[in-house]
Amino acid sequence: MMQAKHYTVVERGAWRVVAIPVLQDNFVYVVSRGSDAVVVDAGGADPVLAYLHDRHLLLRQVLLTHQHQDHRAGYDGLAASVDAVASYEHMPFEKLSLPGHTSADVGYYFPDARVVCTGDCLINGACGRVLGGSLEDLYQSLQRITSLPKDTLVLGGHDYLVDNMQFALHVQPGDTAIQTRLERYAVDPARALFVTLEEEMVTNPFLHVEDFHSFVSLRKAKDRY
Repeated sequence: MMQAKHYTVVERGAWRVVAIPVLQDNFVYVVSRGSDAVVVDAGGADPVLAYLHDRHLLLRQVLLTHQHQDHRAGYDGLAASVDAVASYEHMPFEKLSLPGHTSADVGYYFPDARVVCTGDCLINGACGRVLGGSLEDLYQSLQRITSLPKDTLVLGGHDYLVDNMQFALHVQPGDTAIQTRLERYAVDPARALFVTLEEEMVTNPFLHVEDFHSFVSLRKAKDRY
């Protein structure tokens, strides 16, 4: 089986998290502990199965952040490969309610690995469009994410970093932290894409708006950008 391209997000003890690019700009995340693996989002199956095969991992669960096709196109192929044995000790994670992009988005926080998969709610330097949810819900969902420990790595559903950082510089001209993250992407994409919540809060203008009214204005500006 052909080796799958992936970015290593973090390795902490027995925990390993990788991002596998699929489709045009989606990510599928594989969170593993020892030989057990959980997949978050399923935009494609073949490269994920190839990675699991290469690493001799047993797929235990497939989790979805929402039902848009680019996040679930490979679900059937992955679900058919789930090895659901009674002896499997489930990986600890918290399911977060993150509506806004759609009315039923969720995220997954793995406290032992210190990562949160945010789907299309929070995406490297910005937030998702409202496509079935509401601006009020999206604003509250972002606040929910920012309440997590600040050393948590934020794993969004897409690689939108260049466009998002360019927009951030458009609204905050000359911001050195934003410029640095954009420049880092050209050298090491993974280190720019998958940053701590602390850095995300500095470089993401949607996370330091003063109030809901300011958030709505900013989201409308991004829609027009």
